[in-house]
Amino acid sequence: MTSIAPSSAVLRDLYTKMLLTRIVDDCAWRLYAQGYIDFVTSSRGHEAVQVGSAVCIEVGQDFTLPYYRDLGVVLTIGMTPYEVFRTCLHFQRQQQTNNKKGAEPSFQHWGYQKHNTITGPAPVATQLLHAAGIAFASKLRKAAVVTIAYCGDDATKEPDFAEGMRFAAQHALPVVFICEQDCTQIWDTDNFATSLPPSCLPKDALPAGIAYQRIDGTDIVAVYTAMRQAMQYAREGHGPTFLEMAITRSQPAVLLPYGKDLSNRVQYAPPQSNAGKLFDPLVRCQHILQEQGIWDDEWAAQLSTRMMTEVERALQNALRDTLQSK
Repeated sequence: MTSIAPSSAVLRDLYTKMLLTRIVDDCAWRLYAQGYIDFVTSSRGHEAVQVGSAVCIEVGQDFTLPYYRDLGVVLTIGMTPYEVFRTCLHFQRQQQTNNKKGAEPSFQHWGYQKHNTITGPAPVATQLLHAAGIAFASKLRKAAVVTIAYCGDDATKEPDFAEGMRFAAQHALPVVFICEQDCTQIWDTDNFATSLPPSCLPKDALPAGIAYQRIDGTDIVAVYTAMRQAMQYAREGHGPTFLEMAITRSQPAVLLPYGKDLSNRVQYAPPQSNAGKLFDPLVRCQHILQEQGIWDDEWAAQLSTRMMTEVERALQNALRDTLQSK
């Protein structure tokens, strides 16, 4: 497989999509702080993995199976911020109904039928088996389709994970598995630029027949390049790929006092850094753009203002339509 690095135009587009994901995630925290939703499955820190991989998906042709943190995936595939907020608010209403019946709380389940996005189940790792099944059907039909399945590092210890990998390898299926490994507590900040943290995979977790790559998931160029290679590998009939992406998450440091005034914002702790190498995917992407001479402060400021305005409008509309539908 040849290296496929992003062009300047693609890099700017990737930054734009990551910024959109961050702004929508900020608004989700605001909904949580306001009491409109009970919890947030934040994608903060995952943006490079989610956007850099999802932008390589052929929307409407390939199949995508996200997991509950994959806000950046569904936004990149084509879900609008309004649809995201309506989904969160509707899910909250369902949770309240289920809680009255004594049901256990569950995570966000993304689904977007018109773009071949499959709603994830509650049990961890079962979406990987579903992905292998979809890829098997695609291969039998000789369709030019790749299936992409996402999971967190907790999924790699499940029996469904092992079975999904085994089945995909045995049948050389056109599928890409992506693991978003949270390395917040184990990344060696003193050697951030040269050393990735330990893998989350159990010993001998991947059978022969699966291509494997471990990647710095805070580096949008590394993610995009690896995903393009994996998609090409699958489309050419070579079989499945497992991409293990190391990321770090940042949590809100301060939730400002909220009334029902949504003009307030959540404040976050700054990302950890070492010798100018930052864990925050947006900051790292900005550095890459600056190094290539394609960063423009005026462009970035205008982009941020426009996106915040559009997302704010989507949030207000989603709240209005949800409250009116009660």
